[in-house]
Amino acid sequence: MSTKIINFTKMRNYMFGLSLLLIIGGIVGMITLGGFNLSIDFSAGLSQRVQIAEESFSLTVAGDDDVSFDVDGDDVILTLRNTEGVFTTTLTAESYPTIGDLVAGLQGVYGVEAAVIGSASTPVETIVTGLSLPYELGTTAVYVNTANLDEAEFIAIDTVRDALASMGIAQVQVVGDDYSQEFQIRAETESEGVKNELEADIAALLRETFGENSVVIKGSDYVGPKFSAALSTSSIMLVIVALILIAVYIWIRFKLAYALSALAALTHDILIMLGFIAILQLEVSTTTIAAVLTIIGYSLNDTIVVFDRIRENIKGMKDTALDGIINTSITQSLSRTLITSLTTLLAVIPLFIFATGAIKLFALNLIVGIIVGTYSSIFIASPVLLTLMKRIKTKEAEHLGIVAEAEAVEAAPATKLTVVKEDAVIPQADRKLKGKRKTKK
Repeated sequence: MSTKIINFTKMRNYMFGLSLLLIIGGIVGMITLGGFNLSIDFSAGLSQRVQIAEESFSLTVAGDDDVSFDVDGDDVILTLRNTEGVFTTTLTAESYPTIGDLVAGLQGVYGVEAAVIGSASTPVETIVTGLSLPYELGTTAVYVNTANLDEAEFIAIDTVRDALASMGIAQVQVVGDDYSQEFQIRAETESEGVKNELEADIAALLRETFGENSVVIKGSDYVGPKFSAALSTSSIMLVIVALILIAVYIWIRFKLAYALSALAALTHDILIMLGFIAILQLEVSTTTIAAVLTIIGYSLNDTIVVFDRIRENIKGMKDTALDGIINTSITQSLSRTLITSLTTLLAVIPLFIFATGAIKLFALNLIVGIIVGTYSSIFIASPVLLTLMKRIKTKEAEHLGIVAEAEAVEAAPATKLTVVKEDAVIPQADRKLKGKRKTKK
């Protein structure tokens, strides 16, 4: 049963134009939007994740015993440490579903005093956890917060920006669902060792606006200017070195034309991915670099499969034109390429749907990279190879033609040429003789 050969190379000019349009669009979008949205990894300063949450209940304990309050999932854990040992009490969400129930359950355990501040009917599942957990309880009240579920009380991102305006911080982003009221705040700096100062300033401004006990620090990362600059340089060099080594490998395994074609396809994939990231203002972090390197490997694998088939078919289809060989090779490996891409997407898409944070962004970058990598291995790498090989064939033909012509002139035998003048007269006797000979015959 014969397989219909798809003429992919016929569409190469259209695909080159489409790719060029996407790349230019990405560059224009990046310039228009002010560049990449660099994470704290590449932009020196403090990146802090905070949640604005209302006070729900307070905890105190009298005595010399050490009592701590912690949250594990939806369960609350009280731990007592004294000279007799360590004792733990767990209050599950099933047994204590509301804040009112939980406060009643905490009363008296290890000498704990608890008091409801907000609504007693608030679900225990809404308790907000942060870097301060576990809380060490004492005579000074410790406040536990719960997420705000009232849409009318949701805090707008502009309100957070206004609260931090005196610090010149404009990079504030909403994290997760609206009801969680989580915000990512980034404060850039060119000074070393100012982490504690930045954290204190941000916390003070937020508490002044939203309440002394209504700000929960969920995460805090600081990167100094020297480390940030070194990390940026190392990441760029890592990608460049990877591309060079890949080109050398393909050059050794195939030929130079194959290496240049693969390098063009990989550069194409990287540029389109970066354009996509810039236009959507996705955060560029070390996870993004990992995604780019992963896509380079994935796209290269697809390209090499097609190139290997092209090399085999060149040997076995000597009477077929080069574009026909390339079309045949792509068609033969098309099912393998598409199946590999689809199965990979089936593994990555759930990560994008169900994951959060850096993993979600990593999965999104992979999805785009897989699609672009599959496209480039079919419509970019092989057509570029066809263009390069045609030019090589043309130059070889021109060279061989000049050599062959020179060799033909040198090898031509010396021959005597008889020149007959137009005014030469043949004698009459000869004419008559020739006529008699013809008659005798």
